[in-house]
Amino acid sequence: MSLRQDFIKKEQEQAKYQVQQVVQQINYEKNNTERLLKESIKARVHQAHRIATTIYAANKDKPEVQVTTLITDALRSIRFNQGRGYYFIYKTNGLSVMHPTLPNFEGTYKSDIQDERGNYILRDIAKVVTTEGEGFTRWWFVKPQDKDQEFEKIGFSKRFAPYDWFIGTGEYVIDVENDIKQRLLHRISNIRYGSNGYIFIIDYQGNYLSHYNEKFKDTNRYNTLNEQDVSNARQIIGTAEQGAGFLKYMSSMMPSTNLPAEKISYIMGFPDWQWAIGSGVYVSEIEDYLTTRENAIGLQNRQDLSKILWLSSFVTVFFVALSLIFANYLGRRFASYENKISDDFAELNLIKEQLQFQALHDSLTKLPNRVLFDTCIKDGIALSKQNDKKLALMFVDLDDFKKINDLYGHSVGDQLLTRLGSIFNQMLSPSDSVARFGGDEFIFCFPMLEDLAEAETKAKHICEIFKNHFVIKGKSIHSSCSIGVAMYPDDGNASEQLISKADIVLYKSKSLQKGNYLFFNDAINTQVQHDLLLESKLHLAIEKNELDVLYQPQIDVATGLIYGVEALVRWYNPKLGHISPVEFIKVAEDVGMINEIGRFVIEKSLTDILRFNRDSDIQLQLSINISPKQLMEPDFISHLIKVTTDMAADHTLVTLEITENVLINDLAKVQPILQAIRDYGFKLSLDDFGTGYSSLSYLSNMPITEIKIDRTFIDKFLTNSQSESLVKTIIAIGQLCDLTVIAEGVETEEQYARLRHYGCDLVQGYYFDRPLPLAKLTSIYQKKTRYPEADSQRDNALYS
Repeated sequence: MSLRQDFIKKEQEQAKYQVQQVVQQINYEKNNTERLLKESIKARVHQAHRIATTIYAANKDKPEVQVTTLITDALRSIRFNQGRGYYFIYKTNGLSVMHPTLPNFEGTYKSDIQDERGNYILRDIAKVVTTEGEGFTRWWFVKPQDKDQEFEKIGFSKRFAPYDWFIGTGEYVIDVENDIKQRLLHRISNIRYGSNGYIFIIDYQGNYLSHYNEKFKDTNRYNTLNEQDVSNARQIIGTAEQGAGFLKYMSSMMPSTNLPAEKISYIMGFPDWQWAIGSGVYVSEIEDYLTTRENAIGLQNRQDLSKILWLSSFVTVFFVALSLIFANYLGRRFASYENKISDDFAELNLIKEQLQFQALHDSLTKLPNRVLFDTCIKDGIALSKQNDKKLALMFVDLDDFKKINDLYGHSVGDQLLTRLGSIFNQMLSPSDSVARFGGDEFIFCFPMLEDLAEAETKAKHICEIFKNHFVIKGKSIHSSCSIGVAMYPDDGNASEQLISKADIVLYKSKSLQKGNYLFFNDAINTQVQHDLLLESKLHLAIEKNELDVLYQPQIDVATGLIYGVEALVRWYNPKLGHISPVEFIKVAEDVGMINEIGRFVIEKSLTDILRFNRDSDIQLQLSINISPKQLMEPDFISHLIKVTTDMAADHTLVTLEITENVLINDLAKVQPILQAIRDYGFKLSLDDFGTGYSSLSYLSNMPITEIKIDRTFIDKFLTNSQSESLVKTIIAIGQLCDLTVIAEGVETEEQYARLRHYGCDLVQGYYFDRPLPLAKLTSIYQKKTRYPEADSQRDNALYS
C-alpha cells in the first residue's frame, strides 16, 4: 500500500509542477500586456506625427485648411492591430479634425464627451499633451458586442504644435489580452509529457479552450456533453475558483486507451482570465498492475507458509525422531522463503524505478523530457555561475520534417528522431544535457563554456551531424536543422528566459537561411525593428511618391539600335535611403503589397514608354517583371487589359518577364494564365533561364516567346568553357524553338562581340547603359540611330 501511495504521490507532484509552469508562463505574458500595448500605440502615433510633420514642412506656405486636408487624407485610411487601430485628430479646444470611424464628429466640438466613469476624455488628453507634449491616458467604454460591461482603453497622443492639434490612437486592453490568449492556447495545446500527460484549460463558463481530445476544444460542456462530463467540468471549475487543489474523478478518456479511467488532476485557477488550468495522472493502470503483482506474491507466500506449517506439524506429531533432520530442512525452507520475499520486493522497486524513468523521459527517444530538462538547466546555470563560466542553450528544429513524414510515413519519421536522439546523447560531455522538446524539436544545455567561440563550435558540431544521410527502412533520408542559441548570463539567468530567447532566434534563423545557427543578440532586435520600420515605410511608399521606375536599354545585336527597355522599380526613403529591390520586394510579397506595387510599375512604365514612343520615331518594346504572387492574383489579367485599353497601348509592345519557379511550383494552375496572356497579344519572357531546373518541356508546352540568359553565365563565359557551352546551347535552343534570346549583364566589348558572333538576338548591361530615368533615356536614345561602342563608354562614365 505504501508503494502504491508513494508512486501516485510522485505522479501527482509531476502534474502539479506542469500546471504551475504553465500558470507562471501565462502570468508572465499577462503582466506584459500593458507594456506591449503602450509600446505599439506610441510607435504608431510617432509614425503618424512624422507623416503630418513632413506634409506640413513641404506645404507650410499653403492655407491651414488645405494642409489639413493633405494630412487627414494621408492618415484617414491607415489601419493596424488586425484592423482595429486608427488615428484621430483634435484641436486642444476639443474641435474634431479627423475621426475615421465617426466622420459626423468632424468639424464639431467634443470636449464634453465623457466615458462610462464620467472622465472627460478629450480634456484629459489636451491637458497631458499641453503640459508634457505627449503621453498616455485611459478611458472606459462598453463595446458593441458586450454592452453590460465597461472595458479599459489606453490611448497615446502627441501634440502637433503648428495647428494646436493632438494626434492620437487607442486600444482596448482586453483586445491585446485576447491576442496573447490565442497565442498561449496554441502553444499550451501542444504540450505533452509521458504517455498520457497533457494540459487542459476550461473557462469558468464551462468552455474547453485546450484539451488533448479534439472534440472537447471550443466546446461548451454544459450544453453538448453527457452528465458525467458536465459534472467533471463543474468540479474542475469549483476547485479553480477556490484557488488550487487536487481533484479525483472519472475521466471520459485516457489517451493511451481511449477508454474512461479514474484520474487525479491538479487544478489551478487563473481568476484574472477566469481560467481553470489542470493536468493529471491516470491511476487505474498503475493500481491494477501493482495490485495484481501484490496479490500474486501474497498468494504464493501463503501457499508456501501453509506447506511449511503442515509439514512442521506432521513432523512434530509423527516423526519426532527425525526432528533434527526436518529442523534442518525447515531452516532451509524458511531461508528460501525469505529470499523469495526479498526478490519480490526488489522486482517491485525495479518497476517503481522504471515508472519514474518514464515520467521524466521522452517515450520515443528516451531522452529527458521538459520536466527533467528544466532541472538540468537550473543545475547547469548554478554550476556555470559557481565557476564564472558561460552556458549555451541551443534550440534545434529539423527543417521540413513534415515533408519526411508525408513522403515516407510517420514510422520513418519516428525512427529518424530516435536515431538523432542516440547521436545527440553520444556527443555530450558529462555536464551537458539534451532533451526532446516536442515534435521535431530538441534542446541542448552546454554549461561550463569559456566563451561564445566554444558555443559556436558546439553549434557547428550539431549541424555537421546532418551532412550525412540517414538510412532508415532501406530509404536514404536527407535532412538539416536550424539552431537558435541563447547564452547565460548574457541573455538571461533563468531557464524560461533562455528557452524563450533561443526559441525566438531559432525562427529568425529559419527565416534567414535553413540549416544554419544564430545567436541571440542586440543585432537581432535591431533587425526586427528594421524589418518593422521597412514594412511600415513601404505601406506609404506609393502614396508619398517614393517609388520610381528606371529603364535599362535592350540593344538589337543585328542592327546596333535600341530595341526596348526593361522596367526596374526603385525605392528611396528619406530615412532609410536607397533600399534594394531584393529586400523590399520580398517584404511586399510577405505583407500582401506586391500587387499594389506591381500595378504601379505597369501603369508608370506604360505611361512613360508610350510618351517616349509618341515623341519619337523609335517604337520601344517594354519588358516588365511580374512577381509569382502578382501573376496568381485573380484580377491580374483583367487589370492588365484595362490599363492597356485605357492607354490605347499596343499589346505586342509589352513583354511580361516571369521566373522559372512560377512554372515549377504550380504548372497546372499557371499554364492557363500564361496562355490567356498570350491570347491577348502580350509576349512572355522566361527570366534567369538556365539557373534553376530549366526544362525543354517548358518551352514546348508553355507559350513562351523569349528566354533570358542569366548574368551569372555571361560573367564567366569568356573564361569558363562550361559557361560558354551553356550560353551557346541556350542560343541554339532559342533559334530551334523560334524564341528571342536576350543576354543580361553584358559589361565588356568582348562579351558583346562574342554574343554577336553566336547569334544572340538582344543584349543589355552596363556596357551599354545603367538603368536610366525617363528624361535621360529620352535625351540619349530618341535621336540615336545606332549604338556606338565609343560613345557608350563615355556615356557610362557620365551616368555612373
